[in-house]
Amino acid sequence: MVDAYTRGRSKTLATESWPMGDRRSRARPPAAFVVWALTFAAIAVSVSACGGGRAGPPKVVMVPPPPPASERPTPAPAWVQAVPQPKGQLCATGAVDPTYYRQDGRTMAAEAARNELARSIQVTITSIMVDVETSRGGSVNQYIVSEVTSFVENGVVQGAEIVSYWYDPLGTVSRRGMTYALACIRTDVSLENLTASLKEAYPDQEDQQKVQAIRDRAQNMFDELEQLEEKKAGGV
Repeated sequence: MVDAYTRGRSKTLATESWPMGDRRSRARPPAAFVVWALTFAAIAVSVSACGGGRAGPPKVVMVPPPPPASERPTPAPAWVQAVPQPKGQLCATGAVDPTYYRQDGRTMAAEAARNELARSIQVTITSIMVDVETSRGGSVNQYIVSEVTSFVENGVVQGAEIVSYWYDPLGTVSRRGMTYALACIRTDVSLENLTASLKEAYPDQEDQQKVQAIRDRAQNMFDELEQLEEKKAGGV
């Protein structure tokens, strides 16, 4: 037989156990709430991914300023491809490989252009002097020829003018970074230098006809070059 105390104690234990079970049941959210929470989270992520959220600050794209006009690439001038011969002038071009400093490239290109101009005039004068000597039945004095051409060459190097420069940053003509220069000298200056050097080389009066013949031949050759350039310019 169960006494009254035992029955009362059993009821008390049963009554005290219910709150704990009730708390455990309340700690676990119902299944409907879990589904609702997951659905809300998925919608929030989707809206954020589509840009529906609050827009952030705009992105700033840094664009470098354009280079100065003096450093922008320019098409190759015509004189780089074909040396011009303006009326009353003789010209030549010079080119140098890339240099660390741009100014060094200009200086070296100018020197190369002057030297090339002097060399071409030297070849012309040498050919004329040899022709004049041989046509008169005389022998060619190589010493005199060398003295005259050397004098003319020095005069050309000192008297030539640098007309233009061009820097090739893209390698349009040859290597990237090359510098070109155009040097010209007036033909009358070249003839004056030639005449002065001839008179010094041939001081005797009997040689003055030779001096004049050489000068005239040089003048004719310069004129022929000018005429040839005029024909090219006119498309003849």
